[in-house]
Amino acid sequence: MEILKASYLLTPEEILQGVDLAIDGGRIVEIGPNLQERYPKATLHHYPGRAILPGFCNPHLHLEFSANRATLSYGDFIVWLESVIRHRERLIPRCDEACLEWAIEEILSSGTTTIGAISSYGGDLEAAVRSGLNVAYFSEIIGSNPGAADILYSDFLHRYYRAKKYEGERFRACVAIHSPYAVHYVLAKKALELARKEETLVSLHFMESRAEREWLDSDSGDFRQFFEKFLNQRKAANRPLEFLQLFHDLQTLVVHSVWANDAELDLIAQEGHAIVHCPRSNRLLGNGVLDLDRLKARAIPYSIATDGLSSNYSLNMYDELRAALFLHPDYPALSFAKELLVQATTWAKRLGFASGTLEAGNFADLQIVQIPEDLEVVEELYLHLILHTHKPEVVYLQGVRHGK
Repeated sequence: MEILKASYLLTPEEILQGVDLAIDGGRIVEIGPNLQERYPKATLHHYPGRAILPGFCNPHLHLEFSANRATLSYGDFIVWLESVIRHRERLIPRCDEACLEWAIEEILSSGTTTIGAISSYGGDLEAAVRSGLNVAYFSEIIGSNPGAADILYSDFLHRYYRAKKYEGERFRACVAIHSPYAVHYVLAKKALELARKEETLVSLHFMESRAEREWLDSDSGDFRQFFEKFLNQRKAANRPLEFLQLFHDLQTLVVHSVWANDAELDLIAQEGHAIVHCPRSNRLLGNGVLDLDRLKARAIPYSIATDGLSSNYSLNMYDELRAALFLHPDYPALSFAKELLVQATTWAKRLGFASGTLEAGNFADLQIVQIPEDLEVVEELYLHLILHTHKPEVVYLQGVRHGK
């Protein structure tokens, strides 16, 4: 058994002082004062001037694109998407085992212990399993040509059941439907039937760009030329609201939703879905900023994610939280910083893992973060953790210490 003693412990409700945390067998055993008296044989780790908080949950990223630095073009969604199509055949193989291990180390060392990994090809599966992270592994289906539906679905099934073999308390096989513009209705319906049968979590890219909005609403806009050029297609495969209705009674992470309209948000709220907000990715691809007021008005839960290195420059959740803090300037800094940190940790439970909060029985997935020496107002701790932290000093993953 080990006892961790720090200046502060962060829970979703409050900042605790004078409280220790005992871990054993990879899980949190107890939180309380003077735990050394209860467990005199335990090893003590003292972290003065530090805060203990849960590991982050990054619910949406693409490990397969982790080799990208400047290969793909940013600034405009269609320009970016065309660059993905031009370069993916050489970009994906460049993310070999060493590349994947580097990405996972970047994730873990920056305090993230739970991820939602979107996989289009399956080449990242073994690396995700070996990582030791809590992994919701979303095998993704994509394809808007109904003539290729059988082949695409067969490949998707193969990848899904390959991932299914690794299922356990820290690994979940899940289903991803790429988007309503890139997946034919029939193909999506079949994959979602599997998700219902397997009772698994689902991910969906939805209304990320203005181009998607115009194409799905009226077969017009920048996507029209794109689909004519690459797929000889002049009509969208789906209409957005009808497509969303396919996800009835499925626990779904709806990613982006920057351009979702009121009817779509109403349906997302009605179905109990949640939205994943990727601030830096949206900014870099010219897609705008998610209106959080529209989510809050409908009580739609949301969290923050980095997306992949195909549309970002790091997988560090502290970088993402800082971006969110500044991209939503109308929210009071102190309360919004707390909200962001709470969402960025507690979402591990939404992905199905016993992690994300400091409570007995949960996995000991923790981070130890230095706090500014001149902090005077304890209630400002959430804000200063976001402002001043690049990486935690120590990360505990299922009770195993990483770092100093």
